[in-house]
Amino acid sequence: MKLNCSIDEIKRLTSQEAKKILDSDALGAFQLLDVRQPREYEAGHIPGAKLIPLGELEYRYGELDKDRGIISYCRSGHRSMAASIHLCGLGFENVYNLNGGIRKWDYEVVKGTTEDKLISGGEETFDVLIVALMFERGALDFYTRAQRLVKDEKAAQVFKRLVAMEDTHLQRLYMRYNQLLWEMKSLLGAADELPSLDQLRAELSTIYMEGGIRINEELVKIGDPEFMDDLEALEIGLEKEYAAYDFYKRVADTVDDHKTRNLLHELAGEEKGHINLLLREIEGRDSTGADL
Repeated sequence: MKLNCSIDEIKRLTSQEAKKILDSDALGAFQLLDVRQPREYEAGHIPGAKLIPLGELEYRYGELDKDRGIISYCRSGHRSMAASIHLCGLGFENVYNLNGGIRKWDYEVVKGTTEDKLISGGEETFDVLIVALMFERGALDFYTRAQRLVKDEKAAQVFKRLVAMEDTHLQRLYMRYNQLLWEMKSLLGAADELPSLDQLRAELSTIYMEGGIRINEELVKIGDPEFMDDLEALEIGLEKEYAAYDFYKRVADTVDDHKTRNLLHELAGEEKGHINLLLREIEGRDSTGADL
């Protein structure tokens, strides 16, 4: 432990620099730390950020990995600088502070509670996979039902593409789930037949999607499907994909098994790819002179 760390030892990042690092961080080399209060976090946080209020950092710093970089932020950059100096003193070497805090963050934020309704942080890897599978199954169900509800063909096509994206993630999570299930059963001497993906689909709840969002509540928020166009469908997809990205980035850090952790980081990266695709479609629609 260092006796003292100075402000000069803390690396400062602009929002553009921080975003570039986070966007290229495929395997979670960096941890994003929000040191504000829970009510501030719930009002809007940078996707993937872990909340540890500054006043709790002294006894919760063990939740952070010293072998990974840390980008800390708060409202204006002052509390997070204090947190960065404290972490530096505790032996964290690769510590960055977001200059100007979230007020200078020019990109998307996610609103929501400080924790997912079904993830508390103490689950085993297998349980985390089950929740991730359930959320992907729920998202697939949400987009499928939204596709059937809307009358506009272009809007329906947006939801159809999102169904395909969620189905791909569901299959990848299923493969890892089956690997772990086989390993568990082999250790117990009971390596019998594993459930098929269709069997698992039928068993999984479709109440929630990523972020612990209730599907039926979200379908009600869609409003009158008679008047939904493809832009609104793209915006709905964008909101949900940001929630999914936020979920995977945060939950990956709760998993000890490196194969599963890497998979979750990869899925977060793919959700970010979905986000960029949707953003390009929205921008393309705007550039064609469509009525916004």
